[in-house]
Amino acid sequence: MPLVRQLLFIIGALTSSCIFGQIPKHLFNENTGETYNPKDFTSKTKLINQRAGIYHFGESEGEWDFIILQNGDSLIVQIWYGIWGTNYFTKKETWLSQCKTFNKVTVQGNKIFFEKFSGLFAEYKAENKITKALLLFCDPIEDRSYGKDSAEVGHFNYLSSVNNFYKFKSDTSYYQLSTAVQQENYFIGKTKQELRLMRNTIYAQYGLIFQAGGEIEKYFKAKDWYNPLQKDVSNCLTEIEAKNIQTIARLEQQ
Repeated sequence: MPLVRQLLFIIGALTSSCIFGQIPKHLFNENTGETYNPKDFTSKTKLINQRAGIYHFGESEGEWDFIILQNGDSLIVQIWYGIWGTNYFTKKETWLSQCKTFNKVTVQGNKIFFEKFSGLFAEYKAENKITKALLLFCDPIEDRSYGKDSAEVGHFNYLSSVNNFYKFKSDTSYYQLSTAVQQENYFIGKTKQELRLMRNTIYAQYGLIFQAGGEIEKYFKAKDWYNPLQKDVSNCLTEIEAKNIQTIARLEQQ
């Protein structure tokens, strides 16, 4: 990011932080252009486990999900969105799932900070029904600030759990490798081949490109959810997944 743009981003983020205890005046859905009445929102401090879950932003091709994972006493943020691109195998244009991972997340009261981005947990009242919401002061996909007293509204997804989300993203047998740090007894009875597949399933859900023609590529090529995108996905891994990979790799060597 150019220096001038970076300074403007930081200034915008700091300005937003000054009004963090209040609901912003300008609330919107950037994709649809819909606006909200700030009087329909309130913000209260709650326990961390009440904040975890899926918050949905945008609509149609502009929609994306903000996932909050609980990792012990801390939180992890993953942002999943999509772009049009070329399928690695068929060479045809297709919808490609993309991910950004933030392992350093802090919560102060009803405020959330992840790297240089920030947001505010809130409750939204519509038609006498109150739902959880997340107000983001910055666009973490496009890497920009919304400016003073403005935020995009994301609604809590009550219809889909974090577990179901990761079941959809990869092999339903191994989704728990992304949702919780597993102890060794979780892997009891697994063969080295099974352990190898478990470890590589974590990489595959982020679109890791495996060795062409190899056993692992053939295995995942048969999975309808696998879409190879890049040769290095280490920046996508959550701390949960990294710890599970370490455990699996150690067991593979025994």
